[in-house]
Amino acid sequence: MFWENIKEAITSISSNKMRSLLTMLGIIIGISSVIIITTIGGSIQSTLTATMNSLGGNMVQAYVEARYPENDEDWDTWEQPEMTDSDYVTQDMIDGLIEKYPDEVTGVAAQNYLGSGTIKDDADSKNYANVNIDGITPEYLEYMKLEMHAGRNLTKADNQGKKRVCLIADTMAERYFVGKDPIGETLSVATSDGGIFDFVVVGVYVYNQALFGKVDTSIPEKDRVTELMIPFQTCFKLQGTDRTGYDYFNLMIDPLADVNQATTDVLSYFDEMYANNKNFHVSAYNMASDLGMINTVLNVITIAVSGIAAISLIVGGVGVMNIMLVSITERTREIGVRMALGAKRRTIRMQFVIEAIMLCLIGGIIGILIGIGIGALLGKVAGFVIQNMYSQYANYIIMTVHPSVTAIMLSLFFSMLTGVFFGYYPANKASKMEVIDALRYE
Repeated sequence: MFWENIKEAITSISSNKMRSLLTMLGIIIGISSVIIITTIGGSIQSTLTATMNSLGGNMVQAYVEARYPENDEDWDTWEQPEMTDSDYVTQDMIDGLIEKYPDEVTGVAAQNYLGSGTIKDDADSKNYANVNIDGITPEYLEYMKLEMHAGRNLTKADNQGKKRVCLIADTMAERYFVGKDPIGETLSVATSDGGIFDFVVVGVYVYNQALFGKVDTSIPEKDRVTELMIPFQTCFKLQGTDRTGYDYFNLMIDPLADVNQATTDVLSYFDEMYANNKNFHVSAYNMASDLGMINTVLNVITIAVSGIAAISLIVGGVGVMNIMLVSITERTREIGVRMALGAKRRTIRMQFVIEAIMLCLIGGIIGILIGIGIGALLGKVAGFVIQNMYSQYANYIIMTVHPSVTAIMLSLFFSMLTGVFFGYYPANKASKMEVIDALRYE
């Protein structure tokens, strides 16, 4: 009986195709809107998560900060303390942290700006290159997702020995050395504050527009600024300070480790290291906490907007109820004949409820397919825009567009629920007809 009702429902729907399609329109629009919105929301979340993870999701940012007063009354007399050499995080502390948590912390990436300068060629006064000088640790290139073009990266030995070696950008190397191998060459850099420093080139990195900014073609090629990287400790030496520690640094976390647990362990470790320091302590955080907050906001927005879009399901349901009442009126004699031949009232009721459910279910399936199609199309458009208008960031944006399986299942469920809710009243009205009145109906 159940399958016969389904067949009859499909026959009834197909016999009035245009009317059935118009009846389904509200359901189709409501379901497709929900699918599109959840697809966009889910895709933004997954894209954001994958992109942030690739750009530093496995990092813990740590920094030395002053201990603030715990009591409100102490703020009136509190003064910002000045950092001394003993307040900085030493390399020995970092090494001890890596030794204590070898499965979590793999290295430290830090950077310190020395200044801007100009590289001049003694043999050719017209040949020069503008640079920003940055002191870095060996892990900094991995942290910034930079690739080596030629030569080698800076090493811990370079850092500990405060050697005057450097890395230069491939664009600067091509422009300044004009086909000559730069490895082993000495560069003389005149800084903006009047200093002159010599560095030996040991490596060439690939200039990345996404990190350093798109090349400004309005500036003559020889005047464009690139980054010249030197050992972190060398930078402090050239600044004339005896400082050897870090005040802000990024800890590299193993991809297989839990970054939140690693953050907790880092804080615990430095709390022990700074237990006797009354003025300063080390704070740490990671992107995962920020990402969790962003995802929560996106979830709330997606649910709220989906709820608004789902209101059209009510409109569609009213349309289904209306057309079912019309259908019952048209088929009054058919209902009378069925009842005269022994059909029970619950059978008549079930027949029209199933017809309403099938009407909503077919509309829901069409809406889901349209929603998935439009979601995929929007993904293609977004990919095209990124590739053509923001090509410098294309390698860093990991975009994933996929419909929510949960949203699809809920859409199917609510489609059928709409059919039951708005189809029951017409079906119940049909089942309560008197046989004689139904047979007399013209």
